[in-house]
Amino acid sequence: MRNRFFTFVGLTGAVLLWVSCAAKDPRDTGVEYAPQMYHSIPLEPYSQMDYYTYTPQGKHLIEPVAGTVPVGKIDYLYPFPNTNEGYEEAGKKLRNPLPKTPENLAEGKRVYEYYCIHCHGEKGNGQGSIVVAEKFPAPPSYYGPQLKELPEGKMFHSITYGKNLMGSHASQLTPEERWKVILYVQALREAGLAEEANAAKSAN
Repeated sequence: MRNRFFTFVGLTGAVLLWVSCAAKDPRDTGVEYAPQMYHSIPLEPYSQMDYYTYTPQGKHLIEPVAGTVPVGKIDYLYPFPNTNEGYEEAGKKLRNPLPKTPENLAEGKRVYEYYCIHCHGEKGNGQGSIVVAEKFPAPPSYYGPQLKELPEGKMFHSITYGKNLMGSHASQLTPEERWKVILYVQALREAGLAEEANAAKSAN
């Protein structure tokens, strides 16, 4: 009886060894014991997944502290969705909370020259360096017919979500920085319109 037992154990071990080593693909590990113990399921805890979505393994991240904004949730407190309707509503209801002070304009200019000037140009006429080099299509001039009456709410919405060929800048610019850039863009627009008006008077 003992010999039969050892024979059975030996044959079982041999079969298991053969099965685990008989994989055709060299990358195949064959039969594994308790694979869930050493094959972890990767989760991206700071991705834009819903913070309240449950996975089979449980929550992938604890809920954010009350009063804080989750990383990557650009629309967490922003009430207007990334739709045409949201764009129009932002234009009607959203107003710049920052005053037009020299300090805010100076900061807006600094941020503009870092993130915007290469496309929109030094004067806001759509003739940035990569446009002049014919690396990118020219965006509309701030004081051209398409944008000269654009509300500041639509500007903020476009910076937040992106518009046409311009991508979202929500991850690069805080809401306060976006408003400061808008103050500077409005200053560029006023200067451009005044320059065109003076040129028209001189021509007459």
